[in-house]
Amino acid sequence: MSDALRTRLTLDRARTAARTGDLDTALALLDSLEPPATDSTDSTDATDATDAVTGTEAGAGTGPVAVLDLRARVHAQRGELDEADRCWAAVQERSPGDTAAAEGRRTIARITAGRRRTRPLVQPGRLASAAAAVTAVVLAGSAVVALGGAGRGAGAPATPARADALTGRVAALEAERAAVAAERTAVAKERAVVERERAEAEKEREAAEGRRTAAEARLDARLAAIAGRLSMPGLTVRRRSRDVHVRFDTGLFPQGADVSPRGRAVLRGLGRRMAGMDVRITVVGHAVPVPGGRTRGGSVVALGRALVAARHLAEGGGLPRTSFTLVSADQSDNPHRQAPRNRTVTLRITPKG
Repeated sequence: MSDALRTRLTLDRARTAARTGDLDTALALLDSLEPPATDSTDSTDATDATDAVTGTEAGAGTGPVAVLDLRARVHAQRGELDEADRCWAAVQERSPGDTAAAEGRRTIARITAGRRRTRPLVQPGRLASAAAAVTAVVLAGSAVVALGGAGRGAGAPATPARADALTGRVAALEAERAAVAAERTAVAKERAVVERERAEAEKEREAAEGRRTAAEARLDARLAAIAGRLSMPGLTVRRRSRDVHVRFDTGLFPQGADVSPRGRAVLRGLGRRMAGMDVRITVVGHAVPVPGGRTRGGSVVALGRALVAARHLAEGGGLPRTSFTLVSADQSDNPHRQAPRNRTVTLRITPKG
């Protein structure tokens, strides 16, 4: 088990022991985590403090500040106010802005300003539900404790030590409430940060979706313009998702790579329409399988036809030869059913950018 996990589990056990009033066990567990935060003096007998820590623990982390804070609360509930004050002072040294420690020390200072003696007279466990109804009043060096709903008559006399112990519990609870409020504020800030980041991420997602949609719309418009510009008799022009496909209706090459006069005219006319277009042009040569020869793979004849077709397209539109990419189609991938019509080329025109 890692040191961090052992510390966390031990601190949780100490908090549970404090809640149930087992303050000796709580201190023993805290002692196992680190040396006592203050120099120990002879401690007095424990006072009634069974409702040690309730609700959400302030400083519910696992570092030195959390250990010192819990130790201060336990000492306060035992009536050991000097020890509690030293622990909270150590918390402030490590965490100067700790509001719970500041509140605890202010309460102890108010108590000690009027205290006469510190010997606790009541053992732990006697006042398990008293903390919620305690009002400690220190007047002229003596104390009166009013207890509501704890089985004692209102205004029953109490010694200064017992009053100190009860008020110590009140101090611990006040410090805890301050810590809980600070924790809630921190959680609210963190939640606000998360919500802001989520909103920004959603905004960015929507912006990216908008950019993608706009890009697709621009591409679609460019493809439509290309297809419209290249449409002419003797061709079948088909706009696809990313390019425009051009198929010639008849075979351009009666045999080999010799283009027919009609084929030459069609290619040059199509080249003139391509002039000025910012596109990439792929010329795909096709060939008819020779009986007894290969029926799959590319063909030298098909590649030769692509070269001849690119030359006539370039001459017709005044295009540089580097505008064209030449490839041979697989011999099984022909645009027509009839063999003579497959002595041809097809074109793929893709917008640049």
